[in-house]
Amino acid sequence: MTIGKVVGNLWSTIQEPNFAGTKLLIVQPLDIATRQPTGNTIVAVDVAQAGPGDIVLIVYEGSSSRLSLNNERTPCEAIIAGIVDRIDVPA
Repeated sequence: MTIGKVVGNLWSTIQEPNFAGTKLLIVQPLDIATRQPTGNTIVAVDVAQAGPGDIVLIVYEGSSSRLSLNNERTPCEAIIAGIVDRIDVPA
């Protein structure tokens, strides 16, 4: 799992049928201690009803992501599993 910030939406008029009714968001991974961007952006299926600007918990493991969507055949690598309210990291 990783922490990231939602930086945008992704729309698709034609998509895999198992994605019907899902929302796709673009997420920038963050370093937990510094809250600074790290790595490449991720396209993730939103199951937590997040939106732009939200800090989110991303499950970035194919099999776990597919199980969260209740369909092992959905070609999904990342999902937004939750919206982060607070992060406490000891100094």
